[in-house]
Order: sequence, then structure tokens, then C-alpha cells
Amino acid sequence: MSVATLPPTKTDKAVELFNLGNIVAAFGIFKTFRIGFSADERRTLQIAHESMTGKESFYKSLQIDTDAIKTQALQLIKSKYNL
Repeated sequence: MSVATLPPTKTDKAVELFNLGNIVAAFGIFKTFRIGFSADERRTLQIAHESMTGKESFYKSLQIDTDAIKTQALQLIKSKYNL
């Protein structure tokens, strides 16, 4: 009898993309998570993702340090998932 394997979860996919260096796609998934991240953490991930996909000038116009946000988002994922 074979053991059924479960399809990868959204978390599995996002972590795999992150580990492969596809940070933009990983942030795109992580920013949609409702459980496991605070509202502020989700906002950080959203701004980081949007800054990396063409909306950085918008956030800079709001006086948001997008480089710091992207660094925070990277550290957030690394610490949450022990990467």
C-alpha cells in the first residue's frame, strides 16, 4: 500500500521560492497570509513586495524608506521560518 503525499502548502511554496532566491514571488505569497503574521508584519511584506514590483516611487513619495522595509521583510521571513 502506498503512502499518499499531500500537495505542498502555500507556506511550503513560499519558503521554497524564498530559498531559491525568488524573493518577489515569495513576498507575494507571504503578504496574503492571515495567520502567523501581525497586521504590521503583513503591511511590511506588502510594501516590500510592491516596492519590488514597480511601486517603489509611490512609497518613497510617502516618505517610506523602502530599502529599510525590504530589509525588515527579509529578516522577518528568515526569523519566522528559521532560514
